[in-house]
Amino acid sequence: MCDHRPRPGLSPASSRALAARAALALCAALAGCVPDPAERLLPPSDLKPPLVLEAGPEGSRSFRLRFDEEVRPVEGSFALEPGPRAASASAEGSLVLIDFGFDLEAGADYAVSGEAEDAAGNATRFVFSFAGWNGRPARLRLSEAQTAKNASLTKPHRDYLEFVASEDGNLGGEEVSWANSVRRFSYRFPGIEVRAGDFVVLHLAPEGIPEEKDERDADLARSGGVDATSGARDLWSAAGGLPDASGAVVLRARAGDPAYEGLFYADEAKTGSLGDDKLAARVAELAEAWPLAAAPSWEDAFRWNPSTARSLCRDQAVLAAGAGAWYVGAAGAQSPGAANAPRPTE
Repeated sequence: MCDHRPRPGLSPASSRALAARAALALCAALAGCVPDPAERLLPPSDLKPPLVLEAGPEGSRSFRLRFDEEVRPVEGSFALEPGPRAASASAEGSLVLIDFGFDLEAGADYAVSGEAEDAAGNATRFVFSFAGWNGRPARLRLSEAQTAKNASLTKPHRDYLEFVASEDGNLGGEEVSWANSVRRFSYRFPGIEVRAGDFVVLHLAPEGIPEEKDERDADLARSGGVDATSGARDLWSAAGGLPDASGAVVLRARAGDPAYEGLFYADEAKTGSLGDDKLAARVAELAEAWPLAAAPSWEDAFRWNPSTARSLCRDQAVLAAGAGAWYVGAAGAQSPGAANAPRPTE
């Protein structure tokens, strides 16, 4: 029973106002305890689509995806381009494996698409570009680097990287990248069979003439142009030239793999720690491919007096990585596609 008599010391009007506020507070408290009508009618729902956490080729004929929850493939949604329009897919928990039904070309460009859904029916549609898996990559060894255009009229040269195959295998999907302080460049090798000892010359400053052709088969005399040679496999890239004076080159068996080979060179006038830029980031990726101090500096590089008339050469008799294996060739002694000339006598 409620007592509505005025409190002692309060006027009737004040007492009525106080009672009204108390009633409103009680109603608000009761309203907070009453379930929302929508909550009584609709159970909690999963409205979030599955999220792809990892994706990439797994072997020469399949592609794997890992989601953040259990999923099932949407039948008939999977396709490979270029290739047969349909591909099959299976799932185990949060993993989906797409089977193409045939071996993809090592290093070739592909795109896979499909759809997967969770138990609540939330679907995720995806498209991923990737390089065909290479099950037997042939490791390459950097041999020579021409870092700038040579203006000579009789013996012109353009930026190039020369490699020697260390073993038999396929180059498909191997990636070489290089950087200066502001830009990063990369090139992915096509699927080419090589034998141990083969020379491969990657030309990085093509003139765009028709004679500059990639030599992907046994015909090593197909290509023309500056620095092309019939003694090596010539490949051409328009990604960008090498840094003239200071740069880093990183070679990987596959994109995302650790570096297994590299070159860090610098103008001998540079000293001290590296800056926070593209070149420093590329140097940090060299890891075991090039000895570095705990805090990398310019002194870790092969140091030279930059010259357009001279190339950086590797002494193939020195197996250890690092500056001690490199020297500056004699003026005009560039030899793309052939063994380097001996170290110049001082």
